[in-house]
Amino acid sequence: MMNVDRITRNAKVIKAFIFIQKEVFFSRRFDLFLQFISLSLNILFIGIFANLITINADISQYGTANYLDYLLIGSIIHNLVFLPRGSISSFVLGRVFPVLYNSPASLAAIFIGINAWRILWNLGLTLIIATVYVIFFGLTIHLNLGVVIVILSGILLIFALDMFSAGFRIATKATQDPLNWFFNITAQLVSGLYFPPEALPKWIQPLSKIHPETYILRMGRLTMGGDYSLTEILPSLQSMLIITVVMLVLGYLMFSWGFNKARELGTLGHI
Repeated sequence: MMNVDRITRNAKVIKAFIFIQKEVFFSRRFDLFLQFISLSLNILFIGIFANLITINADISQYGTANYLDYLLIGSIIHNLVFLPRGSISSFVLGRVFPVLYNSPASLAAIFIGINAWRILWNLGLTLIIATVYVIFFGLTIHLNLGVVIVILSGILLIFALDMFSAGFRIATKATQDPLNWFFNITAQLVSGLYFPPEALPKWIQPLSKIHPETYILRMGRLTMGGDYSLTEILPSLQSMLIITVVMLVLGYLMFSWGFNKARELGTLGHI
């Protein structure tokens, strides 16, 4: 009975956070209007951009028929994988975190509640974008176990990187951590989000081989765009899972160190 009561209380906490954030979000009607305008323009620009660019690379190796499909599938995978980005760091680095940390509510429930609305909203936007791509750009999307595993493993990796970032920034009060800083500034160029890595200059291609998003996007395109099965991408997925496990360990160690140091110094919630 106690477990049922605890689950009920946590569910109420999560529901309350979602309700409050939803009300605040929709109260900013002009910002919401501009967001949809920006979304529409971005979709339009992607279509125009893909039709103007000529890529001297073998697009078919990614399971996509043309560069437009390559770009659209990459956009969808990127949006889905990065859903948890900032979930930990924005939570523990907020000024109200000490109050939440010492509240009687479950910290896990608070964490889920604070992030739930943002993730649900961005997930909804991604589904809208994918639907537009299918209807207006003729994109074919395949859904299989491989797609699910690739997206979940990518989400787990982003979560691990954010945990590392949170720990580093809690302890140092820096606005960036070196690991995520490097991945962020190189992602759009070397990860294959917009261009196949082999189309890049030779001197910069080694960066794509050490960027984790390169492998996420490649496997995502093969499964979602090319209908590759989980078995067919298993060799690449195994390497990706090893990287993810390593980053989860490093992220946890960094977060534990940073959190405990800030708690000892009394600087939790200080930015």
